[in-house]
Amino acid sequence: MQFFINILLLCVQVILFVVVISQNTDESITTMVQTTTRPMGPMGVDILSIYVPPGIGNAVKLVWGDDRGTEGMNLTYGVYYGIDESELEFPKLTTSNQSMLIEDLEYCTTYHFAVTLLEENGNVQETKINPYIMRTLITGLDHMAAPINLTVDFEPKVQPCIDIKWSAACPNVVAPIGYVLSVFDKKLVKYKVMTLARTKRSDLIYRMPVNYGDMYEIRVSTNFPGSKAVGPFFYEVPQALQPFKLKVTVNKDDDAFLIYWKEPYVPLTIGRYYYQVFVYPGRDLEAPYEKYYVTRPVMVYKGERGEYSFSVNFASSDRKHVSAVTTPVYANLNGEVYELNATFTETPDR
Repeated sequence: MQFFINILLLCVQVILFVVVISQNTDESITTMVQTTTRPMGPMGVDILSIYVPPGIGNAVKLVWGDDRGTEGMNLTYGVYYGIDESELEFPKLTTSNQSMLIEDLEYCTTYHFAVTLLEENGNVQETKINPYIMRTLITGLDHMAAPINLTVDFEPKVQPCIDIKWSAACPNVVAPIGYVLSVFDKKLVKYKVMTLARTKRSDLIYRMPVNYGDMYEIRVSTNFPGSKAVGPFFYEVPQALQPFKLKVTVNKDDDAFLIYWKEPYVPLTIGRYYYQVFVYPGRDLEAPYEKYYVTRPVMVYKGERGEYSFSVNFASSDRKHVSAVTTPVYANLNGEVYELNATFTETPDR
């Protein structure tokens, strides 16, 4: 009896095993099939390269790329740009290329740029640009524009010279540019024109030998025909031994004036020397003045009035060498400070 029971159990197990195998073999096997679908936009695209092309200061070249498997698709990109980020709500240009030259921009101006992949139907809709895909660039120099910040510094030496300084019209100098420096000697009534080598520097300097007491009229332009010049800048070289660059600052808390100046070149043969500081009430250069003696180019003055004019000259201890006085500078306790466009009707006591 037990033998028949064991045979019956074995048959049941075999039947169950066959049923399970049959069910598993009837199921379909899922396989991975790669399909390429067109990306839906607008989606941000990374700008790989952005630059101002040489010779076209008011243009910007953009190059972008997309690594989402879009080869062979007819994609449309939207190009956004503007001076303010609020101008990037809608694309200004569309293209199927992955690069674009944007022209007719403002010279030397900061622009923001972005690129997105547009919808399949090409519809243009308002977009909030992701700041991480936005690029910023300053456009280039207008070669016809006048340089800026023309100044002149005096270098007192045995052979005096002046440093003529200026800046390019834009700090973003894409391609080397040359300059033309024109100097008119008002004493000799003679022009001197120098054409300087091309450079990409935005701040420039030219050192020129001069003579004490010379007067010059200076202009600077780029070397492009018809370009505008900065100037004229009028400069009078100080006399021999004459102090220069007289400055006055006001300390309102102490009702005091700080007077300081640049020292001239003094040959060793002159020996000991000092400076004379002349103080006039208000702007009246014909009124009685106060005179102070100092050995260094700085002095603090406190008076009963709230406004004065100051001038300085040089004198050797033996009084054999006394320089011309500087142009007077007016200052008041309200903070007004400026040179007086006036000359002394009578030379101060030497």
